[in-house]
Amino acid sequence: MKNYIYILIGGLMLTATSCKKFLDLKPQDSYTENTFYVDEKGLQGGLISCYDALQTDSLYGNNLLTLGEIRGDNVTDNDPGSGAGVRNQIEVFAETSANNILSGSWQGHYKAIYRCNIILDRAPAIVMNETTKNQIIAQAKFIRALSYFNLTRLWGNVPLITKVQKTEEARENSRSTPAQVYQQIMSDLTDAAGKLPVSWSDAQRGRATSYAASALLGKVYLYQKNYTMAASTLQPVVAAIYAGTTLATVPQTTTFPNALKTSKDIIFAVQYLSGGVKEFVNQDNRYRNNNNTNIITLPQSLFEAGDNRKGLLAVTGTGGRPGKFNTPQVNNETSSDFPVLRCAEVLLMYAEALNETAYGNAEAFTALNAVRANAGITAKTPATLTSQSSFRTALYLERRLELALEADRWFDIVRTNQMATVFPGIPAFRSIYPVPQVEIDNVNKKDGWQNTGY
Repeated sequence: MKNYIYILIGGLMLTATSCKKFLDLKPQDSYTENTFYVDEKGLQGGLISCYDALQTDSLYGNNLLTLGEIRGDNVTDNDPGSGAGVRNQIEVFAETSANNILSGSWQGHYKAIYRCNIILDRAPAIVMNETTKNQIIAQAKFIRALSYFNLTRLWGNVPLITKVQKTEEARENSRSTPAQVYQQIMSDLTDAAGKLPVSWSDAQRGRATSYAASALLGKVYLYQKNYTMAASTLQPVVAAIYAGTTLATVPQTTTFPNALKTSKDIIFAVQYLSGGVKEFVNQDNRYRNNNNTNIITLPQSLFEAGDNRKGLLAVTGTGGRPGKFNTPQVNNETSSDFPVLRCAEVLLMYAEALNETAYGNAEAFTALNAVRANAGITAKTPATLTSQSSFRTALYLERRLELALEADRWFDIVRTNQMATVFPGIPAFRSIYPVPQVEIDNVNKKDGWQNTGY
């Protein structure tokens, strides 16, 4: 890995009181790690590099949309010739360990983790305001936790690295189980939730908050089927959503595609900027249908009459972009953020956790119906959802419609044991991806590194 990072110096360096947008940064000079992470400015600049890692094409700029959404049943890639066919391989369950989308995503996540580990390694020794320091540490832990959450959803067993390593140390890495990785994620998020503020000033918008840490922690509990802990962790976030001050449910047509930076529905999003600051995202990566590479296949018949989400997910022809992400762009560059955690999802996770704990909980119906009301459709009642099973089925459908194109559909299919139903005939080992061969080649002890079946 590189032993240097690029930063801003002088007046453009981010500080805790900066009046500039915190991602509005351009590199002007280079430092080694030993000369950079020596004071608050160094930590703040290094933290920006952690957020920056999430923006890249390897993660939320492109690859996670392929691995988390196109793999599912909402979008289809019908162009085996585009980009040497690597996206189509993901679509048709033909990917191999040589697929560069997989290697790019693996390396992108570990780049984010590496940057976070530097912050966590150097911060304790730096003399500065303790509250500010703790908030920097908490943000690094949030980003590291998010990165590990994605990694274990994509590959299952992955190396668990919590300190800065030298090359010779990295070559001795082995893979940890999802249970071990989740323990670290939960530790990071619990600490982050206790030290982060519930909101930031407009100039610092986009940073992780305590609500973001709690929402992600609740999601982690849900993936482990620990429904009691999921519900109790999400409950304070749900209360904040109902209060409507910092967070709130708003119609998707209000948030998407042009208000992702300001909507109260957004708990955490990966931010982008355009206008010469090199922080934009390629608009084609947001499901533009180029020669049948991104066909929206979510059946329109699944939407109830009056559902205001339907128009955002209409099938697109050649050259078209789905309404959900069809933001203004210049030279195919857009500054539209990508949502990672939204209030609507928190309500659906809360409803799911309560229903899985015991059917008939009134709060579960309230949370589910808050999302449905937001979509402009009628409420569900115990008379229409008469059992735990029927509530579960309705909730899974609601997640599919509400979170469509947000890089979560494939993970939901796997998490809820629907893979055999949605994709009959596809072997179960393809619920996770093959470990990139280049990563196996880089370690000394290669036994046990590749996932079964590949």
